[in-house]
Amino acid sequence: KLRCRYFAPGTGARIEHRRDRPRAPAATQREDTKVQASMRLNLGRKAVALALVLAGACSALALAALPEVRVGVVVDGPWPQNDMVRQLTIREATLLTEGEFDLSFPDESYLIGDFTLDTARANILRLLDDPDVDLVVTWGLLASQATCCLGELPKPVIAPVVIDPRLQGLPFDNGTSGVHNLNYVALPDTLTEELENYRAIVPFGHIAILTGATLLQAIPELPERTARALAGSGVECEYIPVGTSASEALAALSSSVDAVYVWPLFQFSPAEYRRLIDGFIERRLPSFSGLDGGDVEAGMLASAGSPEFFPKLARRIGLNIQRILLGEDPGEIPVEFTVRRRLRINMATARAIDVSPRWEVLIEAEVLHAEDLEGAYELSLEKAVQEAIDLNLDLLVGRRKVQAGAEEVARARSALKPKVDLSGSHVTIDDDRALASLGSQPERTVTAGASLSQLLYSEPAWANLKVQKSLQAARVHDLESLKFDIVLEAATTYLNLMRAKALERVQRNNLDRTRSNLDVSEVRRDIGVASAGEVLRWESELATARKSLVEAVADRRSQEIAVNRILHRALDSLFIAEDVGLEEVGLLTGLARFQQYVDTPRGYEIFANFVVIEGLQRSPELARIDAGIAAQNRLRLSSHRAFWAPTVSLQATLEEILSRGGAGSQGVAGLPFTLPLADDSNWSLALQASVPIFAGGLREAQRRRAEIEFQGLSLERAAVEEKLEQRIRTALEQARASLVGIGLSDRAAQAARGNFDLVNDAYVRGVASLLDLLDAQTAAVNAEEGAANALYDFLIDWLEAKRSASTLEPFVGAEERDAWVARLDVYLREQGVALP
Repeated sequence: KLRCRYFAPGTGARIEHRRDRPRAPAATQREDTKVQASMRLNLGRKAVALALVLAGACSALALAALPEVRVGVVVDGPWPQNDMVRQLTIREATLLTEGEFDLSFPDESYLIGDFTLDTARANILRLLDDPDVDLVVTWGLLASQATCCLGELPKPVIAPVVIDPRLQGLPFDNGTSGVHNLNYVALPDTLTEELENYRAIVPFGHIAILTGATLLQAIPELPERTARALAGSGVECEYIPVGTSASEALAALSSSVDAVYVWPLFQFSPAEYRRLIDGFIERRLPSFSGLDGGDVEAGMLASAGSPEFFPKLARRIGLNIQRILLGEDPGEIPVEFTVRRRLRINMATARAIDVSPRWEVLIEAEVLHAEDLEGAYELSLEKAVQEAIDLNLDLLVGRRKVQAGAEEVARARSALKPKVDLSGSHVTIDDDRALASLGSQPERTVTAGASLSQLLYSEPAWANLKVQKSLQAARVHDLESLKFDIVLEAATTYLNLMRAKALERVQRNNLDRTRSNLDVSEVRRDIGVASAGEVLRWESELATARKSLVEAVADRRSQEIAVNRILHRALDSLFIAEDVGLEEVGLLTGLARFQQYVDTPRGYEIFANFVVIEGLQRSPELARIDAGIAAQNRLRLSSHRAFWAPTVSLQATLEEILSRGGAGSQGVAGLPFTLPLADDSNWSLALQASVPIFAGGLREAQRRRAEIEFQGLSLERAAVEEKLEQRIRTALEQARASLVGIGLSDRAAQAARGNFDLVNDAYVRGVASLLDLLDAQTAAVNAEEGAANALYDFLIDWLEAKRSASTLEPFVGAEERDAWVARLDVYLREQGVALP
């Protein structure tokens, strides 16, 4: 028989192992007789190390073995989340004791009750009597209650689910249990706060609190505590004990109940719990979950639970196990426990039961299904840009101007085409004048005629046609420039929306941190290590954090309105926006080259020169000015020709008298001779030419003005070219700097978050001061905002660089993007740069 004893010097602690024989090598372990072992722990206070002292002759294997510790677990009853909670506990405890103890959680020592106090007590006593179990964890309200009422225990026990030590009549001594081998975890008393949060969401006058019947039997004082919490509020409260049936629980609700609070109903099956929630919604009853654990996602209206609750509680159990194994008496380990809590609201449920929480509540809460997205359209950056190109009102107006300009060209061309006129007339004159005309003007005449005119040569007309064509080209280039601007505006607005969402998340996280710090400060005040002023300071910080979040939400909503406006959608349209990252290939065409060459002055110079050349060649602004210069040059030429160029035109007319009547229509009778009368057809053909001789100095003034304006446009083009090159190079510099800023900002944010976590932990332990934590939190918020801004700053700067270079290739498809990269490759080869 092998006996090994391990002592913690100065503490009197001893762990004793008995083995019938040494372990065989691993290859033959299956042939070994089952090893029996027991561990007896008699642990003193404030152990600092566990030293191994070998007493007697041990084999080499025994020298290398770690002390074995078997942990037994008791749970109240079957619950779908039991395995998750168990695995969390095993993981945390194993990680914390790794290298010091051989920790195990045997399946045979995992006891599941039937949600009764008697069974929970029986399971605990069974593990306490089991010599193969060294330490017990009671995961459950009933098991923890039963354990804490047993008095001194023969082995260490951790009871991690205690609601209220004083209410439950549990031992409590200066923040610890004060009972040898007993440690429990006192969950924060948040019922009053949760009911206040509940009433902030929806007012109620009669609330029913559903809880397990066995829990009320174990802690019959719960209704009295709740009544004290609601005293003076005007709210009537009743506890309703429930079993395992949703229909029975719903039937127990009286018609006067207008709100429901649900304690954890672990005894409910998932199907029954689903029916319970559906029943609340069908009755249009607001429901509040005391645990959450997915209840809000399942349809509960709200909860103030925390997704960190079970992981953090498992970490506390693991830490306490480690402290116990290192020599601390469980009865001396603090029992207080805090966890960051956050109000969560399911707005889909709120809409279903016709509840509309106030803005103040929604701003601070985590909101699920914030908007009814049924029918909401999905939007990505590329889709937003394409919709802006197709539907933006400014672009539609620009297209109409181009269409109107095309008609100006047709109008100018019409002056050079033949003109044909048809005419008709009916003329009646007085009879005496008809007689006196000797038959040339009958009293009544009906005539029809046609005329043809053709401008054979006119310098002003030809000049106007050329000018209008150039002006139309300028309008087209103006439209192209507007298209670039709208694309940039749409993309920038979309990215600003993503930025606003990121900053909103930062402010929500800051609000959570501030609320958690307020909770910690209240605990510090209650145990006497902090003043009331510290709590007031955190309350002030909480109000400031709320204000910042309100502003962040308003900014995000404003950006959503801006996106709808630029896409010509109803400004209150709902959409689901896809986030944008550096992986957007289309957006960041050329980024790989950009990243490669911006690191060296020579590489950046070559890349920037290429972008400048491309930008100036493709610039619609320069093309518009070139079209204006062409128009002005034609006007200048016309002003020179005006001194000698003739205007030549041809005109032809044909007129036919259709009928004559009245006096004078038959000629003049009674004359000794016959007067010749013209027939009914008249025609004429005229060729006209005119040469200007003197116009009072008008032509000279026009010539000088044309020359001056031509020179002015040439200077304007040079100025615009300078500004465009400046814009391109400035945008590239900004993009280069902001690209580097992404990595730096990320590192700063990570460092600031790490620093905050360290200072926050020190603050919880009473080591760091309030100001230390405030500085760390402010630095973390600023760094996280900087990291969020850095990404979108770069993307916007890169788009500005693309816009300044007059290219839409990020949004027009792979063909043009590949063409852009191909031109870059050609230019780099021409500069003697070896391509990767």
